Amino acid sequence: MSAVRATVWGAKGFTSRTRPSGFLRSVLQNGTGRYVQQLQRITLRFCQKSPDSKQTRDFVQNKMVDFAKDNPGVVVYVTPETEAEPKICAEFLNGRSEIVPLSKLTEDEIQEKIVQLRDRSGLEIMRRRKTIHTDFPSIQGEWTPFTNKRDYTVKYYPKCAVSPKDAWDFLESPWKPYYRQHELNKLENRQRLTVDEKADLPLGKWGPILKPWY
Repeated sequence: MSAVRATVWGAKGFTSRTRPSGFLRSVLQNGTGRYVQQLQRITLRFCQKSPDSKQTRDFVQNKMVDFAKDNPGVVVYVTPETEAEPKICAEFLNGRSEIVPLSKLTEDEIQEKIVQLRDRSGLEIMRRRKTIHTDFPSIQGEWTPFTNKRDYTVKYYPKCAVSPKDAWDFLESPWKPYYRQHELNKLENRQRLTVDEKADLPLGKWGPILKPWY
């Protein structure tokens, strides 16, 4: 937040409710095809002899040329004036201009301010009402991993008791109620061999199931 905004939003007049607020916005379609830098021009005003402008004069002499070379899309103006307070006037594509005072900033802090202005979208800084905003809201609201979470209450636990049985023991078929009557007779009257009887077969006790006798 710039020093100007901090001054405007000081203790005089504004509270948390009367302070201007808005939704999260961005420049329309900026970055869809290519990114367009929103900062178009910056103007540095300072005094040639004032002690308050010494850091600004040193910045213009040491680092301003490098910034202009690294950012050819930003027009840089340097305006020395008599008895003028050091400040930056930034102008954006949307027509807004912002003024940042530099009287108590060092060279590195001035460079940080200029970089922040370079990366700005030009929109006014204000309190955000929501962290997420869309022009076409969903009737279901914002989705989270816990949106459709359900609480499952287990009333009956499965019986995990296991009783050892022989693999060749006759077990009741779970599909018995679904058989027709004549098929049920075939199922109940099929031949059942013991383990020793199956051991004499060519494939041993793991041989194929014999066809039922009728």
